[in-house]
Amino acid sequence: MHRSLLRRVGLPAGTALLMVASLLPGEICRAQSPRSISSHETGGAFPKDRPPSSQAAPVAPVPVPLDPSIASPLLRDPAARNQEILRHLNAVLRYWRQAESPMQKVGEPSDLIYRNQVVDDAANIAMGAFQSAQAEALLLQPYEQQSASSAEPSRMQRIQALRMEVAQRVTSLKLQESILLRQSAVARGPQVQKIQQALQQVQGEMELNNAIADALVRLTKDSRTKGVTALESQVKQVEATAPDLTNLKIRLAAPTLESLSSARDGGVITKAQVLFSLLNTRSSLDRLLDTTGDLRQQVTELRQPLILTLRATVARGEQMVKTPSPSEAAAAAKPSRAKSGSLNDTANVRKQYDDLTHNFQSIVAASVPLSNELLELDQMQAALQSWRASVDEEYREILTSLLTRVAVIAAALILIFVLGTIWRRITARYVTDLRRRRQWTVLRRLIMGFLTGIILIFGFVTQFSSLATFAGFITAGLAVGLQTILLSLAAYFFIIGRYGVRVGDRITIANVTGDVIEVGLLRFYVLEVASNGSLSEATGRIAIFSNAILFQALTPLYKQLPGTEYTWHQVIVKLASDKDYRTAAQRMIECVQQIYETYRTHVEHQHRAMENWMDMPLDPPHVQSSIQLLDGGLQLWIRYPAALRRAAAEDQKLSEALLQLIASDETVRAAVVNPPVIQASTK
Repeated sequence: MHRSLLRRVGLPAGTALLMVASLLPGEICRAQSPRSISSHETGGAFPKDRPPSSQAAPVAPVPVPLDPSIASPLLRDPAARNQEILRHLNAVLRYWRQAESPMQKVGEPSDLIYRNQVVDDAANIAMGAFQSAQAEALLLQPYEQQSASSAEPSRMQRIQALRMEVAQRVTSLKLQESILLRQSAVARGPQVQKIQQALQQVQGEMELNNAIADALVRLTKDSRTKGVTALESQVKQVEATAPDLTNLKIRLAAPTLESLSSARDGGVITKAQVLFSLLNTRSSLDRLLDTTGDLRQQVTELRQPLILTLRATVARGEQMVKTPSPSEAAAAAKPSRAKSGSLNDTANVRKQYDDLTHNFQSIVAASVPLSNELLELDQMQAALQSWRASVDEEYREILTSLLTRVAVIAAALILIFVLGTIWRRITARYVTDLRRRRQWTVLRRLIMGFLTGIILIFGFVTQFSSLATFAGFITAGLAVGLQTILLSLAAYFFIIGRYGVRVGDRITIANVTGDVIEVGLLRFYVLEVASNGSLSEATGRIAIFSNAILFQALTPLYKQLPGTEYTWHQVIVKLASDKDYRTAAQRMIECVQQIYETYRTHVEHQHRAMENWMDMPLDPPHVQSSIQLLDGGLQLWIRYPAALRRAAAEDQKLSEALLQLIASDETVRAAVVNPPVIQASTK
C-alpha cells in the first residue's frame, strides 16, 4: 500500500527508506561511521591510523522553509539557538586546543599513541561541530529570510509593488515601440519625423524604467540577504580562527617524551621531578575528562531539538502515507469526477513529499555530525581513561621506586650511625691513651662524614656526566684558591700521626715554645711558655699556627718524644785548678745524684714506655758529668733529667743542697770559685 502510493506520487524508494530509518538516528550515525564503532568497542586503547579529515560531511540540500508545526523545537527561539551553536563551537575549539597542548613530558611510548588518538578525536569532534553548525545555518536560512522580510513588511511590499508597476510599464512601452516601428515603416512625409520623435521618447522612457527595475532587483536581493547569513558568517569566522584544524601540515607535532627507564634508575631528585610531572599530567587528564563530560552534555542538549524535529518529520511522512489523497477520496465518492482532479492532486502530493524530503535531508545533515560527535566524545572519554590508567601505573611505579630508594638511603645512614656509635664506645673503652683516643675519634668523624656524603650524593643525584667538565673547572679553581686550606688539611694527618702533635705536648715552632692545647683540621693552638733560666712559666698568650706551617722548610717543629715528661738540666760550677777540685766535683755529683734518686723511678718508667712505643732499645737517662777548660779555667758540667712539670721545684731542691754542701764541706768550698749555675740544657 505504501510503496504503491509512493510510486503514484513519484517519491523515490531510497527517500522512503531514509524516512523510515530516521526513526533511529543513532543507528544512521553508526552506519555512517564504522570506524568509530570499532574504536569505541575496543575501549579506545589504540586507534587505527586515519587522518581526522577522513569523515565525509553530509551534503546539505537546498534549503526549504520548515513547517512551524514540525520545527517548533528549532524555531522556538532562533536567537538563543544561534547563541548555543556559537557557544558550542567556542567550547569545542577550546577543547581541541586543550587536547593538542603537550600534557606529558616523561612516559612510555604508548603514551604518545594515546596523545595522538586524543588529538585526532578532538579534531574530529571540532569538525563535526562545524559541519553541524553550517548545515543548521542552511536549515534555518529560509526562516531567517522570512524573519528578515517580516521585520520590514511595508518596505518589501512597496518594492514588490514598484517592481510590478515598472514591469507593466516596460511591457507597455515595448508594445508602443513595436507599434511605432511598424508605423515608421509605412509613414511618408511629415509623419515620419513625428513618429521618430515619439519613438525616441518611448525608448528613453523604456531605458529609464529598465534602470529602475535593475535597481529594484538589487534592493530586493540586498533585503533578502540582509541577516540571512548571520549565523553562517559567524560560523565561518570562528572556523577561520583555527586554520590548523583541517590543515595537517601546520598542526602541532607530537612532543618528544623522555624515557621512563632513565627515571627508574635515577636518583631521588630525578624521581621526584618525574613524579611531579606525572601528577601534572594526571591533573590535565582529569580536567580534560571533566570538559569531555560537559561537552557531551552540551552536544546532547544541542541535538535534542533536531531529533524532535526529525521525529516530527517522519511522523508527518507516515501520516501522509496513511492519509488518502483528495483524488482518491473523490474517486471513492464520485468516480466520474476522479479523473479530472487526479493530476492536480498528484502534483500537490508530490510537492509535499519533495518538501518533506528536503527538510528531512537538511535535518539529517545537521543532526548526523552531532551524533558522530557524541560517538567521538565517547571514544575520547575511553581513550582519556586508558591514558590516565597508564599514567597512574607509571606514577605508582615511580613512587614505589622513590620510596624504596629513600628507604635504602635511610637504612644506610642508620647503619653508618650505628657503626659510628659502636666505634665510639669501643674507642672510649679500650683506648686509654688520650692522644690515640682523640685520633680514633677524629678518624671516626671523617669516615662517617665521607660515607654519609657519598650516600647522599649518589642517592639524590645520579646524572654526573653533564657535570664532568664543570666539576673539573671547579676543582681547579678550588685547588688554586684554597691552596693553604688544602695544605692545612693534608698537614693535619701528619700532625696526628705517630710522631705528631697531641694536646699537652710541649713544642717549639717559629721561636715559640709552649704547650699544645688544641689540634684542629686547619690549625693548632699553643699556650706560650717563657723560659727564665731553668724555670718555664706560661705567659698567658695563645699562639695560633696553621697546619700548613708543617710544610715550610725554614720553620722546624720541635716536640717531646711521646710518653716522655722530662727534660735535661745542667749545673755549671767554676773550679780552682790549684785546689782539690776532683774531690769537690765528686761530692757535688753525688749531691745531684741524691736529688735525682727522688724521682728516678718515674723517669725510668717513662723511658721504658718510650722504648716499647719505638720498639727499639735506648740508653736510660742518668746523671752525666764532665770537667772542661772554658774561659781560662776549669768548669764542672753536671747534666741530669728533670721532670718537665716539676722542674722548678727540683731545681730549687738541688740549689739548696749544693749551697748547703759548699757551706758545710771545706774542700768543696775551697775548690768552688763562683756559685753554681743551674739552667736548662734544651729549650
